[in-house]
Formats: sequence, structure tokens, C-alpha cells
Amino acid sequence: MKKALILTGTPGTGKTTIADLLVEKGYRAVNIGELVKEKKLFDFFDEERESYVIDDDELNNALTDLIEENTSSHDLIIDGHVARLPPQLVSKCIVFRCSIRNLRQRLVLRGYTDSKIDENVEAEIMEVIYTDMMQLYGKDLVRVVSTDASIEETFVEVLSILTG
Repeated sequence: MKKALILTGTPGTGKTTIADLLVEKGYRAVNIGELVKEKKLFDFFDEERESYVIDDDELNNALTDLIEENTSSHDLIIDGHVARLPPQLVSKCIVFRCSIRNLRQRLVLRGYTDSKIDENVEAEIMEVIYTDMMQLYGKDLVRVVSTDASIEETFVEVLSILTG
């Protein structure tokens, strides 16, 4: 059975940067944010939160199809913070974390509003994504990687998880 490798974490923790590096190594990656917009897998755009309200069933259907269609010899990389696939479709789930200081700086550089920065920093402090992923996939599938190190060091750690 074909599977997916989920790269997840609060926005700004480095998911897409690492996914792009994995693509250079022969992996195929899907960015959830881009997929949701491209395929219109959302119910509406929440102006206050500046984000799409995703149709989880439609997203899971689209991701399942992409996993099946993956022709790479590697698991399909799912890059995003809203992936909640059934555990039987997931080989590993890497949760990216970083210090609040670094996260805040990254989000400021992205031009996020103060309220969106505060919301994401609070989610990181409360370990929202980590907790969700542990409940979904458990300690056997979930790994945590700190992205406070250099991109190169982070990438080496991710590769060791994938090959270990």
C-alpha cells in the first residue's frame, strides 16, 4: 500500500523549506495550502482569521487520490498543518517546532498581521499540532524536529528519520 509522509507544524516552522529539499532528492510533495486553493477544497474564506475553512472530507479524498497516484519510489510528502489522514495511509508524521522568538520573527517577515502572529504563536506554545498528531498517529509514527538549527542541520535530521 502506498503511503504518505506528513510534514506538519505551526506556520513558519519550516515545513515547505524541508519539503522543497526532499523534492530535490527525488520525493514528490504536495503543499496542502496550494492544493486547497487549486481544487477549491474549502467551504469559505474566513476574513477575520485570514484563512480558508477547509472541507476535511474533500481534502482527505484528494490526498488519498494523490497518494495512490504517486509514482515516486518514496512516500508522498504532505506539506501542511491541516493533514489528518487515516493512520494506515501514513508512514511517518514529522512535527516541526521552533522557539517562539524565531517563530514570531519568521511570521513578521511573512507579513502576517499581529492577530495572526499571536494566534500561531499561541498554537505553538500550546503544542496544538503536536497534540493533534499524537492523538491521531501515536508515538510510533510521530517525530518532532526543532527547526531552530540551520536548514542544513534540520534537513540532515529529517533524512535520518526517513532512513532510520
